[in-house]
Amino acid sequence: MLQPKEPAKELGQQARQQYLLQSRQIIGQPDLNYSTLYQRFAENDWAAIKLDEAVVMAALKAGITPKTTVNMLHQGPYVQYQVHVRQVPVLAMSQYARGTVIQVMHQLLKDRRRGSGCNSSVDQYDHQSSMKLS
Repeated sequence: MLQPKEPAKELGQQARQQYLLQSRQIIGQPDLNYSTLYQRFAENDWAAIKLDEAVVMAALKAGITPKTTVNMLHQGPYVQYQVHVRQVPVLAMSQYARGTVIQVMHQLLKDRRRGSGCNSSVDQYDHQSSMKLS
């Protein structure tokens, strides 16, 4: 049976808890624990990535900052399994987490331009990201 590695630091524990809270709402199981979540999603890349995208969308819409959302993804079943079981380098998975958050932010901005609304932290982060690129 797959068992997730516990986060070593308080920030990791908080990020994992935030990921779990968002996942519970998305999946519709308020009593879901992280071990069960991990066992369900860790080895199913497609489902785990879709869950990550849904968690990012929900977190950003709830006003959680992009930086915190990236930290949450680091504690999701997909990243944890890739790093601790498949031995994928942490840097590669950090790029995945940042890329996923940026991709979802762009989707939210597109939706907002179409009139469906979004929160201002996405605009602010997008502006800061584009400034770094130029």
